Formats: sequence, structure tokens, C-alpha cells
Amino acid sequence: MRFTILLFLIVLLSCQKTKVNHLQVPIEIEKLVFDYVEAWSKRDVDYITDNIYGEPFVLFLEDTTIFLNDFKNIKAFLNSTFSNLESSNYSHSTFNKWVTFKLRGDTAILEMNFTRFKKNGAILGKRERTATYVLKKSKNDKAFKIFSIIAHTVIDS
Repeated sequence: MRFTILLFLIVLLSCQKTKVNHLQVPIEIEKLVFDYVEAWSKRDVDYITDNIYGEPFVLFLEDTTIFLNDFKNIKAFLNSTFSNLESSNYSHSTFNKWVTFKLRGDTAILEMNFTRFKKNGAILGKRERTATYVLKKSKNDKAFKIFSIIAHTVIDS
């Protein structure tokens, strides 16, 4: 009987597929990303340019690369993006989980999983979106900022 119970427990534990996310993201970077998701959801261009993005900013899309050399161009890009999202009935985004994280000195690379929602509560596009972010400590205030995004899905819908 004990052998049967032991065998059952071994089989049960070996069949578990639950994976715990063990990535250790520093609080400073975690706060930056959570603030970014909140500011993005509020379409707060000024907050994003003042506190989240660094310049120059590079955006890698599926079919092109966009180089924004100053905050004036970054703001114009964000305003255009939020206008396109608004036409898709965008409401807000939520952070789901970290996918990858690497930190070396003043440079961090992270991939985030998130979901976008429409104003009626339905999911906008894919439920599980991801993007990769390149962060560096800025020269001016020694805080991490996002200097590049590799978009894995369409950014403005």
C-alpha cells in the first residue's frame, strides 16, 4: 500500500506543469515598468517622455526601425500612437509577467508580457502580447530609462 501511494505521488508531482516565474527584477526597474504601463494606459505623453523614455529612442518594428533623436520626435510618435489606439477603442493595458530579464552594469534587457483592453472590457488584439525593452541608466539622473523597444506585435492597435 505504501509503495502504491508513493508511486502515485511521484507520478502526480512529475505531471505538474506549473512554472513559477523566478526572475529577480530590481525594484527600481519594476517600478519604472509599472509606472510605464500606468502612464501608457493614461496616454500620458509628458510623463513618459519626462520619466520613462531616454533619448535618442529606437523602436524596432516588424518591417521598419524608427529612430527618434529627441523628445520632440518622441512626443509626436507617442501622440500618433495614442491617436491610433483611440481609434481602436483602446482603454488600458495590464502587466502580466516578466518573460526574460538580464542586467549587466548600467544596461538591462527585459521582455514583458502584457494585455491591452478595449473600453468595453474586451481584449484588444492578442491576449498575450510581448515586447522587449532595452534600459540604460541615464547620464543626467542615474536612473534607468527605456532607450529602445523591440515590438513583437503591432504597437498601435
